[in-house]
Amino acid sequence: MISQNQLLKRALPLIIQSASAHRKPRWLPVAKSRMFRIPKRPEIPEEEKKELLRLHNNYKTQMRAIKRFYFEEKIKENSSLQSASSEMSQKLEAEDWERCVALNEQWNAQVAAEREERRRAELEKMEQHALQRMEAKDRELEKRIERASEEIRKQKELSATFITPETLDAAIDKALDNPIDYNFAIDLRGNKIEGRDTPPYKNTEEKREAASN
Repeated sequence: MISQNQLLKRALPLIIQSASAHRKPRWLPVAKSRMFRIPKRPEIPEEEKKELLRLHNNYKTQMRAIKRFYFEEKIKENSSLQSASSEMSQKLEAEDWERCVALNEQWNAQVAAEREERRRAELEKMEQHALQRMEAKDRELEKRIERASEEIRKQKELSATFITPETLDAAIDKALDNPIDYNFAIDLRGNKIEGRDTPPYKNTEEKREAASN
């Protein structure tokens, strides 16, 4: 007689799967049946132990030799690369230095030329300014000489009317004969009103003759 479980397995062969063996997950604790169990140490014969130790030592020695060989080869390669790179860098530095020196000399020559041109322009400007100042001083001196000459000429013209010791008596007589009254007034219309002590003159010509005498 077929059971119900067998019928289900035959009816659904693709859906139902049987559980397969698997390892215990790492996060699960130790089983209680194995918690206090001490595993027995394997017993290895002395000769087999020595042979294993010899093979282990040989393996370690060979691996150290291989590592040392590759390390020395790497050092040689790096040293050769460093020497080549140092030679190349020294060559590049020498070329860069020569280029910088040439460029610096070019800049120095350009700056010297500009400085010389600037100094020449400043010297010309200073010379022009000094010449202008000298010309201005010359013009000022000429004007002062002209003013002094004009003043001397005027003083010479006025010297003819100066009272000297020789003409002192004649000047006193003239002043006494021609008294002048400076007390006068001017009205709103501009008419001049003579003073009381001013001698009357009939016309301007008579006044001029009296003043000349």
